[in-house]
Amino acid sequence: MSTTATWSDPSDCPFCGSELQNPGAGFIDHIDENPDCEAGFQTWRSQIADDIRGGWSG
Repeated sequence: MSTTATWSDPSDCPFCGSELQNPGAGFIDHIDENPDCEAGFQTWRSQIADDIRGGWSG
């Protein structure tokens, strides 16, 4: 797993590069099933939290 997220294709997980079943709910299903990707997402989310006015709803 990469420590750097690559958000270049919404059909692929930006943390491990695996193809997702679909870009929306498929990503959520993927991180629910892959602890390393979930940890990467949580780290990314905490790093950008202050950049999003009004907080993060997702």
